[in-house]
Amino acid sequence: MKKNEPPRPGRARLTGIPRQSAGTRGMAVRRRDGGYPAFRGTLRSGGTGVSPAGFGHIHGDANSSRKKAMDTFVHLEVQSAYSFLWGTFDPEDLVRQVAALGQQAVALTDDGLYGAVRFYKAAVRAGIQPIVGARLSLWDGSFVTLLATDFAGYGNLCRLLSVAFEGGTSPQHPVSKQDLNHWSNGLVCLAGGRGSGIRSALERGRIDAARFKLLELKEILHNPEHLFVVLQNHDHPADPGIMERAFQLASQLHLPVAASNAVAFLNPRDYLIHRTMIGIQERHHHRKVRSLPSDRFFLASGEEMKRKIPYPQAIENTGYIATLCREFSLPVGKLHPPSLQRPEEASRKLSSLCLKELSRLHRPVPPAYLRQFDRETAAIDKLELSDFFLLVKMVVDFARNRGIRHSVRGSAAGSLVVHLLLGGVDPLAHNLLFERFINEGRGDMPDIDLDFDSDRRDEVIHHTMNLFPRRTAMVCTIHTFKVRSAVRLAARALGYPLDEIDRLASCLPWSLRGRDLNAALEDLPELKDSPLHHEGRLIEVAAKLTNLPFQSSVHLGGVIVAPDDIKSWTPVGSSPKGLPVGHLDKDDVDALGLLKLDLLGLRMHTAIRKALEILKDKGVVLDMDRMPLDDRKTYALLRSTESIGIFQLESPGQRNLLGRLQPTNFGDLISEISLFRPGPVTGNMVEVYLKRRHGEEPIRIPHEDLTPVLAETFGVFLFQEQVLRIVHIFAGLSYAEADAFRRAMTKDRKSKTMDRLKQQFIQGAISKGHGRSLAEKVFQQASTLASYGFCKAHAASFAHITYQSAYLKAHHPQAFYLGLLNAGHVGSYPPSVMLNEARRRGIPVYPPHINAGGTEYEADGSGIRAPLVVVNGVGPAMARRIVAERKKRGPFRSREEFLSRLPLPDRIVNVLSMAGALEGLEGQEWELIREVANA
Repeated sequence: MKKNEPPRPGRARLTGIPRQSAGTRGMAVRRRDGGYPAFRGTLRSGGTGVSPAGFGHIHGDANSSRKKAMDTFVHLEVQSAYSFLWGTFDPEDLVRQVAALGQQAVALTDDGLYGAVRFYKAAVRAGIQPIVGARLSLWDGSFVTLLATDFAGYGNLCRLLSVAFEGGTSPQHPVSKQDLNHWSNGLVCLAGGRGSGIRSALERGRIDAARFKLLELKEILHNPEHLFVVLQNHDHPADPGIMERAFQLASQLHLPVAASNAVAFLNPRDYLIHRTMIGIQERHHHRKVRSLPSDRFFLASGEEMKRKIPYPQAIENTGYIATLCREFSLPVGKLHPPSLQRPEEASRKLSSLCLKELSRLHRPVPPAYLRQFDRETAAIDKLELSDFFLLVKMVVDFARNRGIRHSVRGSAAGSLVVHLLLGGVDPLAHNLLFERFINEGRGDMPDIDLDFDSDRRDEVIHHTMNLFPRRTAMVCTIHTFKVRSAVRLAARALGYPLDEIDRLASCLPWSLRGRDLNAALEDLPELKDSPLHHEGRLIEVAAKLTNLPFQSSVHLGGVIVAPDDIKSWTPVGSSPKGLPVGHLDKDDVDALGLLKLDLLGLRMHTAIRKALEILKDKGVVLDMDRMPLDDRKTYALLRSTESIGIFQLESPGQRNLLGRLQPTNFGDLISEISLFRPGPVTGNMVEVYLKRRHGEEPIRIPHEDLTPVLAETFGVFLFQEQVLRIVHIFAGLSYAEADAFRRAMTKDRKSKTMDRLKQQFIQGAISKGHGRSLAEKVFQQASTLASYGFCKAHAASFAHITYQSAYLKAHHPQAFYLGLLNAGHVGSYPPSVMLNEARRRGIPVYPPHINAGGTEYEADGSGIRAPLVVVNGVGPAMARRIVAERKKRGPFRSREEFLSRLPLPDRIVNVLSMAGALEGLEGQEWELIREVANA
């Protein structure tokens, strides 16, 4: 083969590397026929490219492939903004730039896999072959890049990263020789690049040290033929010599070479963004980090790479490595529920449990319930989700057995099966829709979101982790730069004084979230005279930082349950509480079809539990979850608008709506919660609803076929479930198609999508015998509702908690207020507002006292006694000391006795005295104090 001869077609097999021959520079993996492998999966003129296993053909933009000539070079070492505060672009921008260059494939090799799923999806959409890898630290302090050749290799990469992330949510540890040997199957290893011990040794001329490290890697790796020596040239004077020595050494060791540019930004201009990110690490996080030395670490074209790295086979081998990785795919768009038993066994068990509960609740069982049960279980069986429901029941049973209050939220509350297994509102009694929760068109796992008593939520999470060891991890959350934080942190990195940073950031309204900073400065009147107009460099940097990933953290309650080893799906680190945390956020989990349990904390559950405990001590036992929803006193309280402290109804706006709506039944509470949302309020739907409800305006429904759907809301489009029913009934589409319609109208209202949906709806309506003009009118109303409508099942589940809290306030106000005051931050108001309202409603409020106060608010006769901890300067530990001493040796009879039994600093004594906590210890008032203390 002659120098610079293009590769011949055909598939290659690694057979060894010849020494450099005269007149030939570079080195590549040869076929037995002496040629080099072609890169399989090149984009054809029609835009169809590689076909990863399990995914099907990738369809890209045919026009873009015609505009740009094919570039066979493949970037294999690329760090995006998901290498937090290092890379300067998101994966979607990377894919767009790769397509613009005419390149066929690209790798993403961040420090973790936080961006891997969104990168994979973006690349597939664009017809680009995605290669997923990572940059890992080794036992000797150097780095290698590992690329997954298939899904098994991806799992091994996850396991190696789990070693690196052990104990945190960022890389903490190097990978050992043993770990690399054990988990290197299915991985390509790129060695000798930036930060590696090999490159450092070559730079210092220590060829033997570099040889030792390469031989060591070759010995350790499961597939030594997948070890490539990296050649890099970033226009540093030393780079050509290092490349030559690396090439010579690779030749001697019979190792192939591969070209790389260690990409951290898409174009040289973004070097400033990279430097700013390093400045943020130094000044905000107080880390010692060295930035890249120049602007040459960008996404270069193949021609540029050939100029920088004049070793043809190093360029060609990037394409060969892409062929090694061509079998890699992520199983997106498919469900992967955990399996605890055979599907038929799970189905029988689920049916048995549900029918037993159904017969307990209804005697005899109404036929409508049996029909609904059959419809739901048929859908569940078709998707093989019975195990999923049984798994969630195991979690809820744990909570029930330990007295942990819980409730179902979201669309799952519309399922009869969920109602029978987990409790909550009756979906048939309140006209909820199962298909909003599950339908055969869903490509992601259904969600059953559960709220638990906040004080005890962690018990449930730990139990879930222990219930499915090695298969669970917390969902991660990716925090991005918002406009204000981008301005603040960029200014700090650029060296602005702190007072100047405060002055500039204070000019920005909070409403800028997600907006383009440059456009906001041009368009918003309140920024017309902002001093930011004079800060061009700062604005340029902050605008590019906005919406980029900033750091990862732990989701409040999302738990992934994988069908097998969780580390086959994601690397796993640790939260500050010691819980395993994956690299998948909620959207990634949905894309991979994994089960995500949202085990959330709700302070109102804590408040209700504490109120019920107080009532139980008085001999009053209430079962709030089985209480009828028709108590007159409760609705009278709500109509009075005395709703401070009541779940979801305590804001001034909600109180105003309560007074105008005048609820008389549970359905009114569902509507109340659904109406007080931005869409109905700004769309004037609230006024229309109220007038029609009170008979001040006639009820108008577009067509009689829609009367069963819209009658409950007086012809007003209010609930998401109504969208599904309208599309199903009026246009004849299936519920799966109707739900796809709802999702698209909510998330993607681009003109092409809207036109397609509109035509589909209108054709369906015409086929049902409706006229075009009526179909267009109903489509317009339904599409508007889809953008703001509220999930009725979610509203119903919240309304249930609203009713429970209102019942307690109506019938047991003292216990209600004590529950709220002792549950932490509940609702919108501080304790002072709650106490003032309690006084106004005739409940005495007493100050803290050393002979009567505790660490929480307590019942004091018919009143409320404030705890010692509300005294400024008296913390929980000091309050516990006072209470323990009082319980041990009795009440304090004088100030002197108090100080002798508990020597306290003068400062504490003074604040207790000023708060009135020492009053009545001497003289005639003592007997009263003693009676209160013993009450």
